[in-house]
Parts: sequence; C-alpha cells; structure tokens
Amino acid sequence: MRDGAKNEKDSTAEDRIYTREEICAEDPAKIEAFYARLDGQDYIKSLKLQRSSREQINEIFQKLAATPPVVTRETDDLLTILKNTAHFFRVIGKDNIILAKSIIEQEQEEYEDIVAALYRLSSQPDCLKDRLGLAIPESVYYDYSCFFLTTMGGRLYLFRRDFKSRMLVNYYSILMVDRANQLGTNSHGVDIRPAIGSLIEEMENSGDQLKRRESYLDQLYALKEKYPEEPRQ
Repeated sequence: MRDGAKNEKDSTAEDRIYTREEICAEDPAKIEAFYARLDGQDYIKSLKLQRSSREQINEIFQKLAATPPVVTRETDDLLTILKNTAHFFRVIGKDNIILAKSIIEQEQEEYEDIVAALYRLSSQPDCLKDRLGLAIPESVYYDYSCFFLTTMGGRLYLFRRDFKSRMLVNYYSILMVDRANQLGTNSHGVDIRPAIGSLIEEMENSGDQLKRRESYLDQLYALKEKYPEEPRQ
C-alpha cells in the first residue's frame, strides 16, 4: 500500500468492498438515473437520437460485444492493424462515436462513477442482464482489455484520446486482466506488469483530473506488489 493522505477530491466509496446484493441494487439504479438525466440534456437532444439514451448505449455495447477486435497475431499483416486502429468507427459508426465523445466531454463530473459502476456490474452478469438488458460474456471484457494494453491498434487509439479517458481505460483494462488471472482465463498470456508501472507513473504525473486518483493508485500499487518484477539476471 502507498503512504500519504487521500486526495480531498477522492471518493471513499471506491475503497468499499461491495457485496453482490449492493452491486445489484445500487449500481443499476445509478446507471438508470444517469441515462434518464442524459435524456433531458440539451446536448443529447441536439443529436436527435431515434431512441432513449439507454437503448442507444445498449446497442453500442452489444455491437462491440458481437465484434471484438483482433488481439493475437495483429502485426501479421497491415490490414489487421488498420482495422484494429479504426475498430470503433467500423463497428459502431460515426453517429455513435459522436454520442460517446459528447457524453465524455459533457459528463466529466459523473462519468468516473458510472464507469466504476459498470465495472462492478461486469462481475455480476445476471444483474447486468436483468436490470440493464446487457448480455456481455467475460471473454469480451478480456479481449478489449488485451486490445488496449497490448495491440498496436489499441495503443494508437488510446494515444488519440484525452489523458483522463486514456488513464481510465488502461486502469480498468489492467483490472480485467488481473481478474482473468484469478479466473485462470488469461488465454493471451498478457503480462500486466509493464502496464501497471507505466500507469502509476502517468497518474502520478498527469492524473490531477481524476477525482478517484488516489484510490486508483492504491489499487495499482497493490497490484505492483502482487505482480513483482522479476529480478534482472
């Protein structure tokens, strides 16, 4: 664990150990309230969606789940690299990209909490399906995490994103691969040690925008202890 006081902006809720009952009761309600609030926002209305925010975002998630990126042997040919680099545009299209970017830009105060809730719900697929209508296999989370952490297309995609989004994606990707290690399903054999060290450095130097930064760093340092670097020969 790290030494030092918590950042005043940091949310103590992130340090809680949530029970299954709490996750299934609290997190879907939080996300449903977020969707309802989105529907009333002027910037969402200006996009002239043909359905509710929940329905539109669910469609995005399901399209991404149905068409995961290439993780292994990506560099065997240039076409695969190009497809991976343009993966999100190819799979969900321009309008949904605009929607996602708009939400990230306009919901800076809330979207860290929403991402945290979605991450917790990813470990409770029955609740995710029953309450939010999303059926996403564990393998999908794992493949996207490996995509962001290890592939040229995934890294190039994150390089074009803002600091905050990039750090959050890398953080939850690391947690997902750690979960795969615990489940014995790290089929791509991804070593998250380099990503842990790199993200710690980035968050410490450039993570002031993250309201949960101290909690993220505590978790990353715990993972650094869990996965120690091999001694140099």
